[in-house]
Amino acid sequence: MILYIKGREKMLKLVFDKKTKAEVVVEFDNNLSEGAKELKKAKLFSGKSGEVFASLNVKREGVIYLGLGSNKKFDGEDVRLAGFKLGKALASNKVTKAHLDLKDVKDVDKFLAHLVEGLLHSNYSFDKYKSKKEDDLVIELSLNGVKKVEHVVTEVTNLVNAVNIAKDFVNTPAIDLYPESYANEIVKLFENSEVEVEVYDKPQLEAMGFKALLAVAEGSDKEPRLVVLKYMPNKETDEHITFVGKGLTYDSGGYALKPAGSMVTMQCDMGGSAAVVGALKAISDNKLPVNVVAVTGLVENMIDGSAYKNGDIVGSLKGSTIEIGNTDAEGRVTLADTLYFAATKLNTTKIVELSTLTGACVVALGTEITGAVSNNDRFYKEVHEAGLRAGELNWRLPITPALEKAVKGEVGDLKNSIPGGAGAITAGIFLTHFVEGKPFVHLDIAGPAFNKARGYYASGATGIGVRTLYELVK
Repeated sequence: MILYIKGREKMLKLVFDKKTKAEVVVEFDNNLSEGAKELKKAKLFSGKSGEVFASLNVKREGVIYLGLGSNKKFDGEDVRLAGFKLGKALASNKVTKAHLDLKDVKDVDKFLAHLVEGLLHSNYSFDKYKSKKEDDLVIELSLNGVKKVEHVVTEVTNLVNAVNIAKDFVNTPAIDLYPESYANEIVKLFENSEVEVEVYDKPQLEAMGFKALLAVAEGSDKEPRLVVLKYMPNKETDEHITFVGKGLTYDSGGYALKPAGSMVTMQCDMGGSAAVVGALKAISDNKLPVNVVAVTGLVENMIDGSAYKNGDIVGSLKGSTIEIGNTDAEGRVTLADTLYFAATKLNTTKIVELSTLTGACVVALGTEITGAVSNNDRFYKEVHEAGLRAGELNWRLPITPALEKAVKGEVGDLKNSIPGGAGAITAGIFLTHFVEGKPFVHLDIAGPAFNKARGYYASGATGIGVRTLYELVK
């Protein structure tokens, strides 16, 4: 059987039990092979996790040493990164055929899942807008000494394909990806699948009462959309978990206008939406037997004579009124309506929401950790542990009575912007007002959603959240 992974730069074919003239040898720094010991003496290779040394001739024959640190400790992130570096090394050395012997690897299914995931991440690049693209390189890697692992590779292939889809959506500039075009792309993505896609346009949203979302959208020539995706394999019930994603396809800040430099990457403000769409793609492709619905409101936050203003008071689907202290705190305003819709118009049991919501979360937790606010200890623990399994760390921020009070309005019911610090927390508390007591976890992905290249992530979109949601459902 041949399983292949199509990347943006090359194709990686995974085959089984073939010998080649280029061997990948897994090395542990506390149990090096004789060849690796010689390299260590020469200070060329030590076996630490993620280290790769290619000892090849001009015909690409020889050995590629892959370091994994100590064999006494299995760390999924280390193996992912090692797989990523192996993929990059195969490509940079133009190795078209190689084999990897896994017969002595412990917990081979889990190891292989992480390794293949890393290999897959090494394939990604966003070159859609390049006039000259690199020639495709086809790499065939044989996995030897293991049996009945095809299902592992297939599952991981579908998962990271979904991550790459999310990355592509986020990386696409707003001139091409705006509410209508994005909704159309989502419809196309799920054609001939088990996912039912419903798209609501502006007149429908007006009739439904989406006052908060429409207020944010009013300044743009691009009309908003609401997209609801339903994957319901369990026909015995219509109960389900719901994912909600912030879908700002572009955020200028509105009348609280961002500086030019801060606007350049604001196509990434729909990273939460891309994550929930990608998660539904992975879940449905791998046929997980769990009912899941995703909801995303798609808008642009722009400026014209009808745009909402700092100082306005706007309504909402719930009926609560919102004092607009800052038009650049628009994400929580759109999410107010989408969350209330998810909580009351669907038979939702739990809600996870993802959004590139606050710069305050980046200040608090940096660019690698997702911030979390939750009204339910047990549910947050499930989401946190799913993130750990996925290699996507999230960290809970506290809700306090004083901060809950700070979110309350003076003229209206709520404020969308609260001075005095703790902005990541007050944003999450604001959102909690609209979930009607349902178990709820808010994930602020502003830090890790869009970055410079690091680890096994390419520069730009990371697709953060797809794997966490998949692990949560799985």
